[in-house]
Amino acid sequence: MRLSRPLLGLATVAVLATGALSGCGIADAEVRPGTAAVVEGEEISLSDVDDATEATCEVLQGSQELLAGGFTGAELRGIVVQQLVVTEVAEAIGAENGLPVDELRREAEKQARISFGLPGDEQNDAVTVFAASSFLTSVVSEIVDPTLSEEELVQPGPAYQAYLEQWQAEHDLDVNPRFDQVDFATSASVSTTSDLSVAVSEASSLRAEVDELRARAQQGDVGAQAEITALVADLPSSQGCAPEVVETEPEPTMPIPLENPGNPNQG
Repeated sequence: MRLSRPLLGLATVAVLATGALSGCGIADAEVRPGTAAVVEGEEISLSDVDDATEATCEVLQGSQELLAGGFTGAELRGIVVQQLVVTEVAEAIGAENGLPVDELRREAEKQARISFGLPGDEQNDAVTVFAASSFLTSVVSEIVDPTLSEEELVQPGPAYQAYLEQWQAEHDLDVNPRFDQVDFATSASVSTTSDLSVAVSEASSLRAEVDELRARAQQGDVGAQAEITALVADLPSSQGCAPEVVETEPEPTMPIPLENPGNPNQG
C-alpha cells in the first residue's frame, strides 16, 4: 500500500512514522460486490468509502496547504480506502490484545482535530481518515514498545513493521482489486496497482499520469505541481477534489459623465 502519496495533510498518509507501509498486487484478494475491503470479517463498504471521501474532500477544500492543488476522485478514494483499512486493522489488533481501543481511538481523533483543524467534537467520517495513522501507531506501540530495548525505542519503526507483517500473515485482510492492495511487508519501490485491476482505461491512464506528476512534484518539480492543479481543476466535480471556486460579484462601474454641452441660450 503506497502511503507516501499525499494527502499532504494526512502526515503524507504515513501509517507509521517511518512510512514503512507500501503496496503491491495481491492475486488472491477477494471481496464481495459493493465491498471496498474486509479486515477480519469486518466489511468496509463502497458507500462507506464514498461518504468518507466526500467528507475528507470538504476538509481539504478548507485548506490550500492540505489540498495541495487537489486530487483526482480515484486518487482520493484510494487513499481513503487505505486509511479505513488501517483503522480496522488497529481495531482488530487492539481488541485481540485487550487494549482500551475506544480510548486510544478517541485520543488519536483528538490529535487529528488539533493537527488538521477539524471542526467540532462531533463524529465525522473525515476524522476517521485523518486519525487512522496515529490510531494504528498508538495501538502497535502499546504492544511492541514493552518488548524493545532503550536503543530500539529511539527508532521503533522497524519493530512496528515487523509486528504488522506477522499480524497480516496470520489474519484475513482483503481489498477490492480496484484499489491499491494493502501489504505491510512490501517495500515502497514495488508497484502499487493490483494485478486484478481493470484493463487500461481513461481512468487508469489518468491515474498513471497523476502518479508520475506526484513523483516529479515530490522531487521538487514546481511545474509538475502546477500541472496537477490544472489537471484536477479541469475534471468534473464528481471526478475530483479541487479548490472551490469562489464566485465574486463584479464591482459596480461608475457611469461615465457626459460633457456639459452648455446652455444654448447663453452667449
